[in-house]
Amino acid sequence: MTFNEVMALVMPSIVALFFYSKMIKRKITWFEAISTFALFMFITNVICYGILTIILNTTSLLFTITFTIKYSILAIVIAVLVAIIYRFIELNININLKVESANEKND
Repeated sequence: MTFNEVMALVMPSIVALFFYSKMIKRKITWFEAISTFALFMFITNVICYGILTIILNTTSLLFTITFTIKYSILAIVIAVLVAIIYRFIELNININLKVESANEKND
């Protein structure tokens, strides 16, 4: 991997992580930062690769300087949207689970 590839694949997720940390208005832990960064990086790159291969019919992804700049801009926009959607889901969706053992069930 070249420096261009690493920066194009990683940097948008770092931007999204900083944007997300400003949205939640609290300090995040190292574990939360690493896990959120990994999630943002995975989702952002899957969406970008999908756009490039399916919609734009790109057959080879050679990270030249111009392609890296275009990919980085696309990925930053997508990563910020992913951070906004993640925060929206975090605020508006609640999941409640109730765990019962076999002895507690009432027939």
